[in-house]
Amino acid sequence: MRLYLHSTSYFLTLLVCGIATTLKMESIEQGREEKWKGKAIAEVKGVKAEEVWPLLEDFFGLNKWFPTPLCIPVEGLSGQPGCVRFCAGFKTPVDDETKKTVNWTKQKLLSIDPSQWTFTYSIVEGNVGFHSYIATWKLKPTPEGTEIQWHYEVEPVEGWKLEYLNTFTDKGLNAMAKKIEEGLKTMETALKFHN
Repeated sequence: MRLYLHSTSYFLTLLVCGIATTLKMESIEQGREEKWKGKAIAEVKGVKAEEVWPLLEDFFGLNKWFPTPLCIPVEGLSGQPGCVRFCAGFKTPVDDETKKTVNWTKQKLLSIDPSQWTFTYSIVEGNVGFHSYIATWKLKPTPEGTEIQWHYEVEPVEGWKLEYLNTFTDKGLNAMAKKIEEGLKTMETALKFHN
């Protein structure tokens, strides 16, 4: 008697004695929601992608531009695949203001492509409930400046709704874009004044 197994995400095919049987994997899939997927986009006006990229590729410098008070290196070199950063102190839409919990995550850089202005990272540990979180950031030149795109996917987060995650990323990315725009314009003005 031979037993062959072939599985996909929805079906299990058993081949026993030459008889193929396909069973829907309801029992295996029951209770598991599909991963949440989302995308946030923000525009940095009047600034080229070449000017924004050095800020984003500094993986350990996230707190300089993103609304998270702390971002420190854990291992590796900033901007090199495999490096890990520790980020803490950010607020989430589900925070209990009566508790003094500090939100934190450890994030690992998976890949980076400076020629395409893109990088991908994952959350490898944390206390905000993210499991199997992977995000890709990409810069896209526009006639008005630069668009920052933040694509993400994560297993459903206990106590959250997808809308909460979308709001969290939208607000964070828009605050970051504004801070980058103001910072680079201030730097440009200072350089003009200095010369």
